[in-house]
Amino acid sequence: MRERILIVDDEAPVAGLLEHALRHEGYDVAKAADGMDAMNRLQSFKPDVVIMDIMMPRLDGVQTTRLLRRNRNYAETVIIALSARTDDAARDAMRDAGANLYMRKPFTIARLVERVRELLDARAKTGP
Repeated sequence: MRERILIVDDEAPVAGLLEHALRHEGYDVAKAADGMDAMNRLQSFKPDVVIMDIMMPRLDGVQTTRLLRRNRNYAETVIIALSARTDDAARDAMRDAGANLYMRKPFTIARLVERVRELLDARAKTGP
């Protein structure tokens, strides 16, 4: 079974670009427009990786990451935070919430795909 990635980003062009690139790499991809949408998507799509924007309406990336980490079904899901915020406070908040990695926008698709692979490989070695 292909690994599943959930993209959580309120910027449709960014989410679409990520979806296209990750599908091209062979991943099964779903999108959510914000944290609330992501929590609803989890009912039918159990991701191996969540790529999470931080600044979103309704439920932001920090809050959504905390909710995922509190749920035993998603406690080991890889979470990659993406943000245009360059301050250390945003990075620290996501790490404290449980994100595995923090990447600043702009980023390259190649680097993101590389990091997804690295994190999935590391998880496979240690077990979910």
